[in-house]
Amino acid sequence: MPPKIKRLALGIGLACVAVGGVRTIYPSDSQDITLKPLTLNPDNPAMRKVGELEFIAAWELRSRNDDFGGISALTALKDGRFVGIGDAGTIIGFGLTNHASTNRPFIAPLPNLNGPETNYKDRDSEGIAYDPDSDQFWVSFEAHHAIRRYSGSFAHSTGIVRPAAMQNWPKNKGAESLIRLKDGQFIIIAESVDDGTHPALLFSGDPVERGSNITQFRFRPPTGYRVTDGAELPDGRIALVNRSIGFPQGFSAKVSLFNPNDIGTSAVAAGTVIASLASPLLVDNLEGIAVTTEGPRVYLWLISDNNFSIFQRTILMKFRLPSAPDKKKPEAVSAPGFDSL
Repeated sequence: MPPKIKRLALGIGLACVAVGGVRTIYPSDSQDITLKPLTLNPDNPAMRKVGELEFIAAWELRSRNDDFGGISALTALKDGRFVGIGDAGTIIGFGLTNHASTNRPFIAPLPNLNGPETNYKDRDSEGIAYDPDSDQFWVSFEAHHAIRRYSGSFAHSTGIVRPAAMQNWPKNKGAESLIRLKDGQFIIIAESVDDGTHPALLFSGDPVERGSNITQFRFRPPTGYRVTDGAELPDGRIALVNRSIGFPQGFSAKVSLFNPNDIGTSAVAAGTVIASLASPLLVDNLEGIAVTTEGPRVYLWLISDNNFSIFQRTILMKFRLPSAPDKKKPEAVSAPGFDSL
């Protein structure tokens, strides 16, 4: 190899090492979020079935705003738009217009998290829950373990609680998943895994209000995976996204369903895996899940945390959940004599 080429190759290699996977930041407060369509399987662009899920569409989300990224959780608003929570105390909102562009995007810091007595650990937001009736939000924080409640449009914080049951969770593996049920209960699942299970809490009501009873339980994710987010389905079950990071395969994810009624009826609650995503399928550091409906159709939306790395992407994926069987239809009855065949 000629000396000139060697020097060029060495320079490129040193540049890559210097970057170390961290993005180059060009300061910007742009509110634009753009979409780049993606395929589920580059080797088979027509692929639509993933386990029990039907793939609808996927996009890479991009923005020039240097606060964009790190999305750790996702929730759907009553108008069909989405709000993601970034793990640096950032709220990222957007809608989709005919799956071609974003609608009314915004990128802003969570209120009441900046001041002389706060630091990054106070802004390490990981989970988000939303009540469409009261138009309130709840956000969980995993370093200084806490749950904050916010008024509609995140105008201001309306309360904070630091449950004692959360304070012994690891500093960087705390309240990863925050799920509000339609009946007003809340489920919180920590990211930490001990003996193959997550510590978790069930609140009988708003965790910020006094008088909410707490039930501690354990949740078992798929082996080798960790729960990163969850959302309630119309039928009351919980859809969870579970993520794994390994070498050399990289990221993989599993979508599972579990019944919250199982909490308290067994020592350890667990779900049933309905779909798996691994290379060569489209997958990244999937940390958020949201649920939307269109008539009887139910959709799951997954979003990834790019860790502000130039080697990762913010990916949004849309899947359709299969329709539940019609319980009104009678089950087929075997004809006489056919049981012996």
